[in-house]
Amino acid sequence: MKIAKLLTAASIAVTYGCHVYAAVSADEAAKLGTELTVFGAEAAGSADGQIPAYTGGITQPPADFKPNSGKWADPFAGEKPILTITAQNWQQYADKLSESSKELFKRYPDYKMLVYPTHRSVSFPAWFGENCKINAVKAKLADGGQDIEDAFGCVPFPIPKTGEEALYNYIMRFVGTKHKNFVNTWLMDSSGNPVLTGSFKSSLYFPYYDPALGRDGFKKTDGVWYQVQNDYAAPARLKGDTTLFWNYMSSSRDWPGWEYAPGQRRTRVAPDLAYDTPNPGYSGVITMDDIQLMYGKLDRWKAKLLGTREMYIPYNGYKWEYAVPDKEMLTPHFPNANQIRWELHRVRVIELTLKPGARHLYSKKILYTDEDLGGGMMDAYDQAGKLYRGGFEDTVPAYDTKIPYSLGNWFFDFNSGVYLLGSHPSDTAGIFFNVDFPSSYFTPERMQSTGIR
Repeated sequence: MKIAKLLTAASIAVTYGCHVYAAVSADEAAKLGTELTVFGAEAAGSADGQIPAYTGGITQPPADFKPNSGKWADPFAGEKPILTITAQNWQQYADKLSESSKELFKRYPDYKMLVYPTHRSVSFPAWFGENCKINAVKAKLADGGQDIEDAFGCVPFPIPKTGEEALYNYIMRFVGTKHKNFVNTWLMDSSGNPVLTGSFKSSLYFPYYDPALGRDGFKKTDGVWYQVQNDYAAPARLKGDTTLFWNYMSSSRDWPGWEYAPGQRRTRVAPDLAYDTPNPGYSGVITMDDIQLMYGKLDRWKAKLLGTREMYIPYNGYKWEYAVPDKEMLTPHFPNANQIRWELHRVRVIELTLKPGARHLYSKKILYTDEDLGGGMMDAYDQAGKLYRGGFEDTVPAYDTKIPYSLGNWFFDFNSGVYLLGSHPSDTAGIFFNVDFPSSYFTPERMQSTGIR
């Protein structure tokens, strides 16, 4: 099998600080909803038929789905794997594997991928598609690629031309407007001992994706596109801790963060929880900007869009996320490979390299992001250029609310031999969308008044 080449073009190999790109032309934007999906992916299937054409995603829940249960039934429960990739045959599929996937096959003789039929299952509300068409002709980058202007209600750049545009699309992909997640995160050490590193509730609000606020209403705000509060119930050292973050449409301004510690009984500013600061909720095994593969401000990175590529990525993992207990997922060396579903999807490949003079634990990251605006994979490299960490994020659409959700993830540290199983909701209350929050909910004042004492 020949190794597929990245579909690259000089016009898209533009890095931060070189140019500022305006919106695409009306003629190009007209491709949305025709040869491109309304959100900018290639609508057609692959030439060999393994990747189907996009036809709107899942719109009808399976018969065993229980609304408002916090869990989603598997619409593909009856399917069987069409391919098993192992440590003995992975080289045949190397062109469709991330470097982290290859490393796992090299290290562990019992590692495998169970590949299932591909389903382009994501679906979106009507208002999302309407905003995609507006963003395509209006949204633009300013201040050397650090600030987004005139965007709302869809990924900012449905037809991305540059690395920074594709990167912002991934970070700002649609995962709902208001919701609460109850999840567990586990560390598996190199000796095969699982440790609960975090059991917490995340409350999230995305003003940028609030149809009640609307484009005009969002323009009147100060540009906070995302707010998240995490309340920890375990382990004991974190019980009662609360963190709050506001993320802006601009990387050139300060992003505030706060932390409430019950031992101190006060809320304090947390400016250090960013970039390559070890993530406390993941026992410090990943950085803050490894959250969801890439998170936070982008001002330390240069970005290049390398093109699109067909790759095996985790997808439609309803079973492992919602039905398989933590204990069953936590097998030595890697999460239970018998439970994880892989599919062949087109991804956008984004290369991040550290800007001259910028400080970071990594010298480079490669992101493989689902063209249909789901999750993906990452490879992170140390300062010597050696593969350091790998990450994977599943895509599990909430079909009843038309939210292409991506939450469950796992990370490997190849230096220490440990892995993290992150944001696993199976043993918790689950995920709840369309939650009502009071207007003062995402404020440090409220966090102080409601903290455990």
